[in-house]
Amino acid sequence: MTKTEKLIKSKIIYFNELKTGCSSFFNKLKEIPSDDRFKTGKRLKLNKSDIEVSYDSPYEKKILEDLDKCDFIKKIKTQSLVIDYSPNIKKRKYFPDIELLLNDDRVVIIEVKPFKEMVNKHNLMKHKALEDYCKEKGFGFAILDQDYYSFEDLKNEKVSLLIQMKFIRFVKSKGEVSFEECNEFKDKYNLTDYQICKIILNNKKLIYQQKLIKYNKV
Repeated sequence: MTKTEKLIKSKIIYFNELKTGCSSFFNKLKEIPSDDRFKTGKRLKLNKSDIEVSYDSPYEKKILEDLDKCDFIKKIKTQSLVIDYSPNIKKRKYFPDIELLLNDDRVVIIEVKPFKEMVNKHNLMKHKALEDYCKEKGFGFAILDQDYYSFEDLKNEKVSLLIQMKFIRFVKSKGEVSFEECNEFKDKYNLTDYQICKIILNNKKLIYQQKLIKYNKV
């Protein structure tokens, strides 16, 4: 097993009610037309897929190419699942990026996101919907960036409560800031962008939208 394959396997989250024998469910999945998903429609040929699969970013393409080399994966599909989520009163539909059928007939759903976008307000709602869906169905799942830093890794980042409060006051004083505008603060307290994301994740006083960290007055 390659280093990358071991890394990928280590990032998949499974639940107690894990289901096997899911090949029938997987085989019925069909890719949602790109017009319905408002996506780019870029295509990629994989050994583990019967048709060319779709992808919407270089990050997704890299992950798909790596997954295609994994011996523990039998089949790969993309954009073939619809999950409802509700950022407001009106329901919206979320299309996870990748569906996998493993050799042991388990299903795994993969979402690919740059780690900063993992704390985007709407993406947090999507990820909660994905987790709830996989718990209900007994599927595995993972939310990954192109370097296989996962949402679980983000949740495990450590930042002191004191530093979190200082950062909240910093953002409040500005109203909104980009990650680049946080460089002086990060250098002062020896923080990484991962830890800034953890602070956003931990605190309802902060939201991340349109590439800006904003103080939430609500």
